[in-house]
Amino acid sequence: MTDQIFGELDFDDCGYWNGRVKLDWFGEEQEVGLMVDSCYEGQTEISDYQRETYRAFLEKWPSLQEAVVKEIIRYYNEEERLAYGPDDPEEFAAWWPEIETVEEMVKWVELETMAVASDSIIEDVYGGKRCLYLLFKRKWAEAPNNNGVGIRLLNEEINETGFQDIAF
Repeated sequence: MTDQIFGELDFDDCGYWNGRVKLDWFGEEQEVGLMVDSCYEGQTEISDYQRETYRAFLEKWPSLQEAVVKEIIRYYNEEERLAYGPDDPEEFAAWWPEIETVEEMVKWVELETMAVASDSIIEDVYGGKRCLYLLFKRKWAEAPNNNGVGIRLLNEEINETGFQDIAF
């Protein structure tokens, strides 16, 4: 299907419309996965509310990027860094580099996917606030279950940060 806002999308067995989008990431254009959730309460079509969520995000993205990376730095240093890892001290140190600046963190994360919540999540869980998730691949603490970093935005403001699975 081709959507007038999201572009070319394919529907999967899990109830998501999937596509790709090009986004600026600190001056470099990157192709990012796009998921539009349509798996709740029989919603199979993309709604105008989901389109508005995406449009509003794209408008704010240029000014939001730095705040998102600063939030990942906060999350990394306050909640994840040094929390687990290999027993060997040298390996442990390599797992957890010191990352303090936006410029440094941009080298350690990669925006992989944007996920737009379903209407029922937007309405029932978040009281009508636009909900979009940013899912990042991370290059520190390379464990077999690397769940990356996820950020939930409500009305284009950071609401929660955790592992990528906050979106699911």
